Amino acid sequence: MAIGDIIVGIDIGTSKVSTVVGEVNNFGQIEIICNTSYKCSGLKKSKIINEEEIALSIAKTIKDAEDQTNLKINSAYVTIPGKYVTIVQNSITKEVKDKYSGISVRDVQNAIMQVKDIEIPEGKTLIDIVPDKITLDNGTVVTDPVGNLSSSFTISAQVILAEKDYVRQLNTVFKKAGLEIDGIVPITLAERNLILDNHELNDNIMLLDIGAGNTDIGVFEGSTFVYTNSIPLRRR
Repeated sequence: MAIGDIIVGIDIGTSKVSTVVGEVNNFGQIEIICNTSYKCSGLKKSKIINEEEIALSIAKTIKDAEDQTNLKINSAYVTIPGKYVTIVQNSITKEVKDKYSGISVRDVQNAIMQVKDIEIPEGKTLIDIVPDKITLDNGTVVTDPVGNLSSSFTISAQVILAEKDYVRQLNTVFKKAGLEIDGIVPITLAERNLILDNHELNDNIMLLDIGAGNTDIGVFEGSTFVYTNSIPLRRR
């Protein structure tokens, strides 16, 4: 992300659709500049039951956001309920192309491409790669390996898969709303960096997002995303 970049996120909930617009500030953080919402009942127990209603609600929040920010919004990230998400842990060891020059950006990019090379089950599709831990050949764990002198490094990551049918519905809804999808993010993964402080990011944490119709669960072992799910509210 570069300073001044605009990031738009959309959350489709049981009772409303919410849109947040952020701008990357001088510290590389996303600063919220606009937050809009509109009522919507097109989602029930995490299932899309009315694509048209959701699309109209998204379009309404986008128009309100454009009016408030004087920006033209063409695309956004969207959250996905945990029940449609599968997390696959994977790691690979990558030999450095030129160990005397240090690990390059290309080395890291190639490693990330390789770590997502898994067998994807029928009915699933890849939506994200979340690099977790990078270990140099001497056992040192680093957050950014670029420039380190090492003959190889091991990258551990979570490969995030989603139900194809739900992703297909999301794409249809966004097309009806006149938007492109920048990315699909599990709800609790999106909330992690917003809710936890720097000390908590390395703790074993369970996040609960209690909504109008569902509770989303996310479990993290330190920086590792290990589990997510959605539990529908049972009404009597």
